[in-house]
Amino acid sequence: MSTSDPSHLLQRIPELKLLAEAPLICRAIATGDSFKVYRALLLTRLFRRLPEHRDLLNTLISERRLFAKGYKNRPCLAGVKTLGFGFLGETEKDDDGSHIALHAVIVPFAIALIPLGYYLVKSTGPRQWHIYARVPPGIAGWLYNRGLALALVSLLVLGAVHSYYQANTKDILLLNGFDRELMVTLDERHARIEAFGRTTINVRQGRVSGLAEVKNAGTIDRFEQQIGRDDKIRIWNIAGAAPLVHSAIADEKNTVTELVAPNPATRKVPQTRYCGTSFLEFSPVKNTFGEAAAGSSLSVGKMTLEQSPDPLVSTDNTGSGLAACLEYVTEHGLEKTMANALEALAVMREWNIIDTQAAVKTAQLVSGDQAIRVAKRALQSHPESIPHERLYQQVREEAGEHQMLLAEYAAHAGQEPGSARAQYLYAVLLTGHTGLDAMQQANLKFPQDSTVLSSLAWRKAIHADYAGASQDMMQLRKLSPKAADALFDVEVNVLLALGRKLEALNLINVSVRDKTSEHRASRAADFALVAKQVNTNPEHWLTQLPVAGRYAGSVDFYRVRAGLAVQNAANLASQDVSLALALRNNPVQAVRQARLIKRYQLSHLARDQMSLLYAEAVRVADPVLIAMTRTALLLSPAENDLLQQFIRGEAVEITDADIAIEIQSAAYFIRSRNQQISAQERASLRHKAEKIDFMRGIISTALRQWPA
Repeated sequence: MSTSDPSHLLQRIPELKLLAEAPLICRAIATGDSFKVYRALLLTRLFRRLPEHRDLLNTLISERRLFAKGYKNRPCLAGVKTLGFGFLGETEKDDDGSHIALHAVIVPFAIALIPLGYYLVKSTGPRQWHIYARVPPGIAGWLYNRGLALALVSLLVLGAVHSYYQANTKDILLLNGFDRELMVTLDERHARIEAFGRTTINVRQGRVSGLAEVKNAGTIDRFEQQIGRDDKIRIWNIAGAAPLVHSAIADEKNTVTELVAPNPATRKVPQTRYCGTSFLEFSPVKNTFGEAAAGSSLSVGKMTLEQSPDPLVSTDNTGSGLAACLEYVTEHGLEKTMANALEALAVMREWNIIDTQAAVKTAQLVSGDQAIRVAKRALQSHPESIPHERLYQQVREEAGEHQMLLAEYAAHAGQEPGSARAQYLYAVLLTGHTGLDAMQQANLKFPQDSTVLSSLAWRKAIHADYAGASQDMMQLRKLSPKAADALFDVEVNVLLALGRKLEALNLINVSVRDKTSEHRASRAADFALVAKQVNTNPEHWLTQLPVAGRYAGSVDFYRVRAGLAVQNAANLASQDVSLALALRNNPVQAVRQARLIKRYQLSHLARDQMSLLYAEAVRVADPVLIAMTRTALLLSPAENDLLQQFIRGEAVEITDADIAIEIQSAAYFIRSRNQQISAQERASLRHKAEKIDFMRGIISTALRQWPA
């Protein structure tokens, strides 16, 4: 077979004739390119195509000079110091000093950064060369060149992929305002967030779903948002529990923006706080949540950013996560915004009754359906818990489902005649003397059940069976001291109603001695009221309350409630003390003052104070104040409607309703202020009000001091 040889390589290298039978080598010779012939030899050797000519292949491959060819342009040797073009290495060196060298771009330390080709050269002096010809790269050089080319292509591809990925994905910042570690799944990506921590997850554009979970507790929040192509900062504040502050401050040079919650007493800064909001979007800024800028005149060791024309975001250092948010929303009357966060907290804490009550109460501010959903979820977690079941009943009653509840629980009671729990849960829904009779029957059947006995004692007390209530309370203290303590105020009233004032005083005395009790200050005021009735020192316990710590600024509030003079005149300006004084003397001022204070501040009032404020709010038709006080007094819709009719002077009676003693007294008194009813009835109502104000507290005082 004849072989085309336009460059006469076979004459130059006769040994190639033995190898030309290989198609790859034959085609390379026909091109007339010696470099292609050399590569063909390399590939033939590499893939062991001519094993019988192995030694010949090795010999030819080791002699690259044989395949040299001329060059058109002289290689560049320019450079600056150690950076530039040059020759590196010496291989296949001949006796005359010629050798094969690599021409490359050289970086410091004589490292070849980019190989440009191999040449047959001879050094004639420092950086001076006689260049004979170009030679093909060896196998190492060939692989290096191909690898470098592949790397460059890979970088270009990766860059393109990265650019595409960046253009089609967005970061979402996740905040954990809880004191527990959270496990988060977002767009099928997973992350853990430590307590009060934060992290970032990159998600695809479009509709993104996710959820946040707590180990051994379950899901506490879900994420469902449309993520667009813009560059906004997106934040998933899980369950809305972490506090965020939007504020911007520029220094004199207008170069720094501070991300803190500044003290309003020292700086007036446009500021927005976010609590309870789960998903937020903000215009792009630099270094969100960064550290304070060094040397900034506004740096206070908190969070700062470089100047940006847009408002910025930071966490609020005024508290730890959820606690800070709860404090803020309570102060600003925004409690319903934290419904999701409190539900999540209840989930984390396995629906204990305290956190469940908080979650349900907050959910009620959103809607009745939400409250029922949360209460039902809690009950499913504690199906045998009576407190959880009663909470569920109460929110359903609030939603107008009383008749439906009666039917359901009557059926349960009929199906489980031997269950004290089933009989109690039905009887407790019955009102008036019907309910009292049903609870007495349950007590006869289950005399050792403290829940039934507690309800029976309370019902006897509010329906004026004080002797029976006292006997039940004595039995209850034997069965369950904890259950008896829950009826402490009822027991005191019963003892006073029976004329056993010293026993009532001793009962209060034992309670107020407990320095750890959260009711200590209130019980000290109770002691003062009863002490007046038995001519003993009313200030005994009030003077022993510390004026610092948990009672700081509040001792005078309890002194006013007990009818005693304030010790610190400065406290007369406080909202709590002002309201307590107004309730004693001036109903117009009391309503006006109550409108100014926050919902949480009303919780400081005792039941008789709250009852009086509720009744006066009904008389003057203040719906906001009615709603606030009614919630605090735990009045059902039916009880609220009946009381409003009675207080307004309509022809209804409250004697058969389940109304607490203090609320009855306040209702009698405020109805007596209606000039549309007869003088005889008004006198009778005032007599009833004073008669059942066994503590001789705020209602008795108002009877004497309120203007007609």
